[in-house]
Amino acid sequence: MVLSAQEDPVRREIQKLIRYETNIRYDRTPGFIIAMLEKDTTFIFSFGRRSLEDSLPINQNDLFEVGGLTKLYTALIVMELIDQGRLDLNQSVPHFMDTPNPALDSCTILRLLTHTSGLPKFPANWGDFEKEANNPFAHFALKELETFLNGYHHPVNSKQEYLYSHLNFVVLQWILNKITGLPYEDHLRQFLQPFLLIASTEMQPTVPGYGYDIKKKPSWTSLAYSGSIGIKTSLADLILFCRLTLNKQPLFKPLLQRIPMRIGKNKGWVGLGWQVLPVPKNRFVYAHTGRTEGHHSFVGLLPETGTAVIILSNSAYGTDPLGLSILNMMNQNWKRK
Repeated sequence: MVLSAQEDPVRREIQKLIRYETNIRYDRTPGFIIAMLEKDTTFIFSFGRRSLEDSLPINQNDLFEVGGLTKLYTALIVMELIDQGRLDLNQSVPHFMDTPNPALDSCTILRLLTHTSGLPKFPANWGDFEKEANNPFAHFALKELETFLNGYHHPVNSKQEYLYSHLNFVVLQWILNKITGLPYEDHLRQFLQPFLLIASTEMQPTVPGYGYDIKKKPSWTSLAYSGSIGIKTSLADLILFCRLTLNKQPLFKPLLQRIPMRIGKNKGWVGLGWQVLPVPKNRFVYAHTGRTEGHHSFVGLLPETGTAVIILSNSAYGTDPLGLSILNMMNQNWKRK
């Protein structure tokens, strides 16, 4: 059941959070749309406007760039190939290289999925490829990735320290291509269709995005980075994605496992594609954000209570930390049973 309302007690509570717990300003983030999932009910609220020129509200079928949320879809595709017996979590990158680089022996699929591989945030010569300020990933293709992998001296990450890096999922996209010969978009079509999910690297956003200078930004294009930051999708699609995950549909359920890792001296956890945040009562929020030149996105869910929050906004400023604040509110300051 989907409930959408412009004025009700839930909306008023969200407005209080916006006012007192965030720095959201409508002159920097013209509009955003929120979904709150609670058991079988979904609440949808739209705030602000579609663009500086269009006062209509954003709707649940509008398309956004979702940046890093792409990794959730890529992780699912990887898990499908594992389910088919075509991949194994313990396989390392050299297994897929024409000329194996033994320095990458510890860089396994599991470590790529959990950002514990030790790969850097960018290749050392990244400046050679970042030729467009507003489209930074457009000129790095899979052949450039192979050159990087062949020459990279990979430090052994024996402590499984966490370092969030798009390169982890760039390599996963490369592995998918190596195994099947298919481009990433074809993997999306084949995997998503049975679940009625609609997400694509080729669709164009229907809501314009604004950068930090409050000017409209063109949509990112990506080659090797498609499986890391390239997807465009809608609130409606992400609602279905979260429902399939909360309902622990067989291919989605493995992504909710928690794997220990370290951030410096601190112990933490990570999921397969998800970032994992501890909350009271020994429970864990599975969350991810995405940011492009003009859009910002958030997904967070608490499996124990069957609750989730999704926010899509039309500026790079986004709505932080509203998503976690709403999820906390729904769970009564993390006290809900």
